[in-house]
Amino acid sequence: MLGMLKERMGLKLGALEAFKNSLNLSNQSCRDLVQVNYGRLLATMGKYSQAIDTFTKIEAATFNSGSGLALALFKDKRYKESYETYESTLHWLSDEPHYQSDLLVALASMAYMFEGPEAAKTLLFQSIQLEKPSPWGFYATLSLGLLQDDFNLSELVLSELNVLKDRKECIEHFAILKSYFYLLKKNSKTAIRELSKIIHRHPDQASAWLTLSSLLIRLNKEKRFSKAAAKCAHIAMELGQSSMNVTKVLSLVALSFFVGGDKKSALSMAQKAIHCYPNMAENWAVFIVILLRTAKLPENRVKDVLSFARTLDTGENLTQWMQKTMFE
Repeated sequence: MLGMLKERMGLKLGALEAFKNSLNLSNQSCRDLVQVNYGRLLATMGKYSQAIDTFTKIEAATFNSGSGLALALFKDKRYKESYETYESTLHWLSDEPHYQSDLLVALASMAYMFEGPEAAKTLLFQSIQLEKPSPWGFYATLSLGLLQDDFNLSELVLSELNVLKDRKECIEHFAILKSYFYLLKKNSKTAIRELSKIIHRHPDQASAWLTLSSLLIRLNKEKRFSKAAAKCAHIAMELGQSSMNVTKVLSLVALSFFVGGDKKSALSMAQKAIHCYPNMAENWAVFIVILLRTAKLPENRVKDVLSFARTLDTGENLTQWMQKTMFE
């Protein structure tokens, strides 16, 4: 119980220690349950080998232990073993249709990686046709339709998703996918209008405000739209302090001001972003862009900032951009 409480509070190291102590003190009747929680937390913290070892020691396999092991194997890039574990969990450890639906989505994601979209589509159709289909099955099928420019499929799935549009746990994904649907059809005004309708119904949803901010900054270069984007991002940040990852929102606000021509506010927000979250490479990238365009620092100092940012955890595209910028 202490481990789960600490995990809910975000105290992962404390939770890990509590689960480990519980594992050492537990009797045989509850040992498997503790190992499931311990293995799940290890996987969440990126300790995949330890998580796999913990899951494989469980004596009475369950849906949670099977799916946990499969996910840990996937994260450890042991894809063949992961697929086989997902399959065995689907056939032997899951009786509930909604669990089966979730597992089929997981299998479809792996099929997409190694066999292509048609194999994934077959599994996703199985997922959404079950008695209690997982929302993730609809999200994945709609996403696949958008990736393949299959607007007929996308529209059909979107109509099915309409029944979930006001469920709190579905609003974020519904809002993003619906706006993407209209964007890919080159109907940006409808994308903004439909997203605004969702916010009107659910003004407390930080993720919807953040999506609207991203749309406004991407689609409109005028100053008034940039100010609106900054305002939306501010609202998202205030609403999402305890419910979402706000580490990059300040940079979005900075970009909004920058695109709108308010360089002073842009620089101020970019500085605030790296002050609050100095470990986020994306925040440093935005700060560097604004510095380069406003000439607020000598070139050699900008390169010093770039050198530091490159030491952080960056994605491939961001790393390439930083490398290119340093040698321009």
